[in-house]
Amino acid sequence: MKGNATIRGGRIVTPSGVIENGTVVVEEGRIADIRPYAAGSISSTTIDASGCWVLPGMLDTHSDAIEHEMQPRPTSRFALDFSYRELERKLVGQGVTTIYHSLSMWGDNTSNEARKNHNVLETVRRLNELRRQEHMIHHRVHVRVEITNDTAPPYVEEFIANGLVDQISFMDHTPGQGQYRNTDVQKKFIMERQKKTEEEVDAILAERRSRPKVGVAELQRLADFAFERGIPLASHDDDTMEKLDQVQAWRGTISEFPIDLEIAVEAKRRGLFVVMGAPNVMLGRSHSNNLSAQEAIRAGVVDILCSDYYPPAMLRAVFLLHKQGLGIVEAVNMVSLNPARALRTDRDQGSIEVGKEADLLIVRETASFPVIEKVIVRGQVVCQMDYISGTEPTALSVRGAERIEA
Repeated sequence: MKGNATIRGGRIVTPSGVIENGTVVVEEGRIADIRPYAAGSISSTTIDASGCWVLPGMLDTHSDAIEHEMQPRPTSRFALDFSYRELERKLVGQGVTTIYHSLSMWGDNTSNEARKNHNVLETVRRLNELRRQEHMIHHRVHVRVEITNDTAPPYVEEFIANGLVDQISFMDHTPGQGQYRNTDVQKKFIMERQKKTEEEVDAILAERRSRPKVGVAELQRLADFAFERGIPLASHDDDTMEKLDQVQAWRGTISEFPIDLEIAVEAKRRGLFVVMGAPNVMLGRSHSNNLSAQEAIRAGVVDILCSDYYPPAMLRAVFLLHKQGLGIVEAVNMVSLNPARALRTDRDQGSIEVGKEADLLIVRETASFPVIEKVIVRGQVVCQMDYISGTEPTALSVRGAERIEA
């Protein structure tokens, strides 16, 4: 359903500036007009945004959330349909209006059922069916191909040929390079996450080092196929100049989570979209002890913030960066316009501009954190949250106090 609405009185963040006390007019799910004043007759479709920010809906280019929703514990696996619906309700309340579900293909020798090839295949197929049904937000598919999964290419080729995937990334989590250059960090992570002993983890890492990798020519063939079909390609955990050379040979356009500042600077210089994690911003550090997102942002080399493993961090990161001195437009663009540009959907998404889909957030900023009041997708309010003031005692608590006194 595509809705009509008039959003009045908010601080509208556009790609180039902020319109104070402005109006956004939505017709048939798209932005029909943006006015630098709050005017016009009030009707049943008028939304009062006085005192609030009006932001574009956020695009999350890389989120592991669907995997965690399906398998919150190693031995607990829920049905995709149920997980998809429950996750959608969480995401819309966090301001994510377009989600790229990131599905990792580790191969059939992994202990993680969700990441085995045949399960990824079924998940991708079903996600494509589900997103054609009723939904609150836009759903996309991002397949993450582990290059030590040498049986992955036929599956990836099917995804591309049948239009089942919206983004592809090539990853290499072989111990001793990339994200886990420091194998002690990787060992600790696996021990804590999977409850393994040190000896068990040493055996796991040895097995991973021994895995054959997809051949260079085969990866290039898949990259060329994706390019021909207009599917954006990302690299992952770049840690050398040679890896950036490879990304460009693949005609990739996105560098996810560069390991250090030197690589991030070079990726930016080469025209790649540089992606960092919003949780990294919130925590002030990388959970893998790699590049700090805040450091990279101060250096001016970050284009996109994604949720990575924690979607609630995205909106909070925007306002944290703004409080630290980053312009609100630049901070907002990192979760809206820039990801839309990187994923080639900016004709319709990513910013508050006339003609684009009306995916909008009404956000009230408190002293300590941003509060989402309404989420609008294609002009329709899909989520509304009304907060109860904590300054007044409730009638129940007063009655309870009276009973105690009696």
